Amino acid sequence: MNAETLDGRVVLVTGSGCGLGAALARAAAARCARVALNCRADGPRAAALADELKKSGTEALAFRADVTDHDQARGLVDEVLKAFGRVDVLFNTVGSFLWKPVADMDPKEWRTTLASNLDSVYNMCRLVLPSMRQNRFGRIVNLGAVGAERTQGQPETAAYSAAKAAVVAFSKALALEEARGGITVNVVCPGVFLNGDGEPALPAPLAQRVPVGRAGTQDDVVRATLFFATPAADFLTGQVLAVSGGAGL
Repeated sequence: MNAETLDGRVVLVTGSGCGLGAALARAAAARCARVALNCRADGPRAAALADELKKSGTEALAFRADVTDHDQARGLVDEVLKAFGRVDVLFNTVGSFLWKPVADMDPKEWRTTLASNLDSVYNMCRLVLPSMRQNRFGRIVNLGAVGAERTQGQPETAAYSAAKAAVVAFSKALALEEARGGITVNVVCPGVFLNGDGEPALPAPLAQRVPVGRAGTQDDVVRATLFFATPAADFLTGQVLAVSGGAGL
């Protein structure tokens, strides 16, 4: 295997019906991976992406599940194992953003944000571990947020910031627990980046303060995330990589 290929690896991407997850799935397919797509609600879109990847010669299947729910996440992993036989790489991309002060946030919004960003990561990591342990190989990449490694907060993002800081701590602990079994766990922390419509995913004033002078793109995040799954990153685990154009330094 060369330094960048994912030749034959089974890559499971959560939240891959659209956006960053879909971009990751396409990039994994381009590196010769076998791809398991997941979406919560947009089944037709995920199925269309699976068809697109199949036409390019990739083995790809789409699975519907809400990965914030442990039972549904278990069903997803069971289906992927039945279809592909193993899970080699897990990319956790699910995570909703909430822009609201604590005083205005109701308990349901708090719980939903933590479930989306943190519970989904716990559920999926826990459930793929048996397959990875059996094969003594696994690559897990979780998405944080710039500043999460220093528990840096931003006003009106308390739930999101708390969840992403927890993702970093969780990932480092898991990296230590599984290191001897050939499983690595790393975190990619995007900064301000453009959404699928070419607009910043966060307010424009934040994008204007990025040191390199531009917001990030999905490709910026995809390249960093894929790197941790390639042979070039075999000796890296428990690392937190900010893909932020210098923001947060």
